[in-house]
Formats: sequence, structure tokens, C-alpha cells
Amino acid sequence: MERLKCKACNCYSMVPMEVSLEEKEKVYESISDSQFYTCHVCGDNWLSVREDEDTGDSRVTFVHQMGMSPVLKRVARLQKDILLKETTVEKWEYYLDDEEIDESSWQEKLTNRRKILKSICSN
Repeated sequence: MERLKCKACNCYSMVPMEVSLEEKEKVYESISDSQFYTCHVCGDNWLSVREDEDTGDSRVTFVHQMGMSPVLKRVARLQKDILLKETTVEKWEYYLDDEEIDESSWQEKLTNRRKILKSICSN
């Protein structure tokens, strides 16, 4: 099992897991890939979901959650068959729960979230 470096605690304890949908309901037919990442040291986690849209493009959503709220989401829009990289994203959208916010506020909330997780496992 491949372990990645956690962006919160810096340990090589981040484990990606593929999420499989047992029942393919009509709602989930557009989902082409989803993975859940979790750190076995500090508990940082996020879900990434890649959805193919009717326009031929893709939308990749990253959902970061600590406890029940707030939920931080970042949505990338890119061409369907292109590998996700910062340079290939046409547009990023940032959300706190369901409210769209600016990138700097979103980054600040994510940074604070990761500082809290790091401090919990460091003490």
C-alpha cells in the first residue's frame, strides 16, 4: 500500500483508498473516479471525486472535513481526458459548506484546520 506524505503532520502516513459504488444509481453514472485519502497519524482526510460532464469536460471535487462542519470544498474544471495538475485546471471554485468563498479565505481555513490536526497529534 502506497503511503503519501500528509500535508498536516508531515508523516508518510496518508493512505489513498479507492471508493467503489456498489449500486450504480442514475445519480452516480457520471462519476468516473473517486478516492478517499486519510492520514493514520493525525486524521487529516479528504475525498476526491472526478465527474465527467455532458460538455466533454470534467469536474474534480475535493472535500475536506474535520468533524461535522465546516466542510471545505474545492472544485476544478478541466478537459475530460487531461491529468489534473495546477496548470491544466481551467477554473477553481472554493466553498465553505455550500457558500462560495474566495481562494485566500479557503486556503486560510484549510491551513488552520491542518494546524489543529498537527497540534493534536504533536501533544
